[in-house]
Amino acid sequence: MNTSQGLRGQSPMNMRKRFVQLHPVNATSGGTYSFKNGLPMIKFDIASSMLPTLLDGGALRLTGNLTAKQGAAGTTNLTATELNFLDGFAGINHCIESITISSKRLNSVLERITNYNRLVPSITSGKNGMKDFETKLCHFGLQHSTAGLTRPSLNVYNDIDRNGAVLAANQRGQDFSTPLYCGIFQSGQDIDLSSNSGTGGLVIEILLRSDVNVIFGANATANNATYNISNLVLTAPVYEVGGMAAQSYQAQVNQFNFNTWSSMFQTINTSSSVVAMTPGLGRVSSCIVNFITAGDLGNQAFNSCRLGPVGEFRQLRWSKNGALYPLQFRQQTVDQQNNNVAKTQAANAFSYHTYNLNTDMYRTYLESLTTDRYNKVGKTMQSYNSWFGGSTDRSQNSGRDGVTPGTCDGIGILYDAYGSGVNFQNSVWSIEANFSATSQLSIEETTPTRLPNGLDGTAAQSQAAVVFFLNKNTLMLSQAGIDVQR
Repeated sequence: MNTSQGLRGQSPMNMRKRFVQLHPVNATSGGTYSFKNGLPMIKFDIASSMLPTLLDGGALRLTGNLTAKQGAAGTTNLTATELNFLDGFAGINHCIESITISSKRLNSVLERITNYNRLVPSITSGKNGMKDFETKLCHFGLQHSTAGLTRPSLNVYNDIDRNGAVLAANQRGQDFSTPLYCGIFQSGQDIDLSSNSGTGGLVIEILLRSDVNVIFGANATANNATYNISNLVLTAPVYEVGGMAAQSYQAQVNQFNFNTWSSMFQTINTSSSVVAMTPGLGRVSSCIVNFITAGDLGNQAFNSCRLGPVGEFRQLRWSKNGALYPLQFRQQTVDQQNNNVAKTQAANAFSYHTYNLNTDMYRTYLESLTTDRYNKVGKTMQSYNSWFGGSTDRSQNSGRDGVTPGTCDGIGILYDAYGSGVNFQNSVWSIEANFSATSQLSIEETTPTRLPNGLDGTAAQSQAAVVFFLNKNTLMLSQAGIDVQR
């Protein structure tokens, strides 16, 4: 049985690589997309071909320009001294609500990712270090580390022209060129676009988020801050195959293995909470969960992409149909030891942090993002001894305003790195999370003060848990048709 990767390994005499640049099929005369202007949907159509044409999804890039304005008309530049931000770990992806990828030949959806703006921060912070954010990622998707001294606001994006001058006439926003963090594109296998032996082309639909859910900060609401995306181009690297290799490939049944992300949402309200659902997925390889104060969603003063800490973990239990799975034990921490640790310099609010020992939880979280064992984990922002993920003297709302340093907390589990995945089609997936009731030390206080974790059983203090499942899928492609195995 053939795969597209095997075909790409054929003699280069039968293959030609080229880059296809596509404009949105629903482009307007001005070429601008935004929620405010009534055009939040961006649609690209990647055409089919007669001979095998392999799309390298990992090298796919969405390029364009982001501008941010203020005022009812949305034509005035943001005031440079005021606070308006994008999430540093998400960057331009903060503007995207969902991405849908469909097969034109199958006439159905291959992958639909909702809550895309919350998936990307987990992926980028879990698989990249600080130097990556300050170098390649800041050019890719306007991302940056969320440390306080490196936080560029949206005002800065509009301020520099090619001569380094801050002239209103030359303010043109910020260019970006970001990959799409979709499972199907990051699966490591090329996508055959052929109408005979492949998907028959693809349709990519990108739904933008409202302005209230994107630009945030202390001045965002008063400024009536809005954003626009323009000059959009999708660059698709493709390999065109010809000769006998193409004829042999199309005459057989070909297998295309790919991943998809699925998202679900629940809230937790107490220090001992259970999140349970039936994913309806048959080949789950990993799962990640990130949290945010539910009241921050839809509030323009706060960052809706924030990967917030809920509280000090005591225990975490992963289950399938109520039984411990895949770990046959509860993940436990020794956070409680930190409750009696005094600050070494009590008069200096920022002189000292206490760190938890959630190393086991961090290990499984990074494994779920890498979909491989811990010894394969490389660079990451997640650490047991850093503000981003390990410090316990952070409140649940740390980093929500864009001024204070952000966080990159999360939990996750790897079910199957190399096999066919775990069947949750008719099974109940669940986690049980136990947090300390009053444990967090307040960094804002000159003396250690225990803070309640806020989970008091009321909706006002509830935490939103956004759950993402990575599921394996297989397409059996031939001239006779397509068979989907999910």
